[in-house]
Amino acid sequence: MSDPGNLNTPPPPPPLVQEGVEVEATTIVAATVKMLTDIATATVASVTEITKASELSTVVPFTNTSDHTYRKSTFVQTVAGEGIAGACVWAAIFITCHQIYQYLRFYTNPAEQRWIVRILFIVPLYAFVSWLSLLFFAYDNYYVYFYAVRDCYEAFVIYNFLSLCYEYLGGEGNIMSEIRGKPIKSSYFYWTCCLAGQSYNIGFLRFCKQGTLQFCFIKPVMSVIVIILQAFGFYHDGNWSP
Repeated sequence: MSDPGNLNTPPPPPPLVQEGVEVEATTIVAATVKMLTDIATATVASVTEITKASELSTVVPFTNTSDHTYRKSTFVQTVAGEGIAGACVWAAIFITCHQIYQYLRFYTNPAEQRWIVRILFIVPLYAFVSWLSLLFFAYDNYYVYFYAVRDCYEAFVIYNFLSLCYEYLGGEGNIMSEIRGKPIKSSYFYWTCCLAGQSYNIGFLRFCKQGTLQFCFIKPVMSVIVIILQAFGFYHDGNWSP
């Protein structure tokens, strides 16, 4: 018969359960140790790779702009360099998108804010395209196509910036009412030395506007030409030889 005083004492767990718990704990510890070992090994390998890349970058000279094999010896082409660039890119995208959201949330001055929002979109586009160009730099010059997309939007941004400047100054009519008839100051510093003796008028303002907007037309056209030449193998970035 069992002792009545020990009726409230829970029985000990079966031996198999204790052994199973010990085995599971041992497995978890072993897996954790292995994981830490792998992380340490990968870290050491990365540091070694960065060190070798830094040493090679001081040895390999920049000799040929059309041969991109030298980029493999620079820090920017390492995993660490691409990771740092990616972190900066996504930080810029997050900050700019938050700013765009704030402009759209408090859309109280559409005449000016619409131009500002369009200009701000150049930041995430430019950053992301540059990062993609870095990642695919060695893959058959894919970065040329990325640059073409970036250049087209850059031309669009120039147009929006000019429109924003006109909006800040009250429009073309208000600008002319302020400067009409005033003489153009001749200055070598502002490159207006060839305009000595002339005065501001609507023709001069239109000439400046046309000179700025021609970039918005020529840049996309040149980007399309570069894409066509690259597709047929006639374009070599950095090579100006005929």
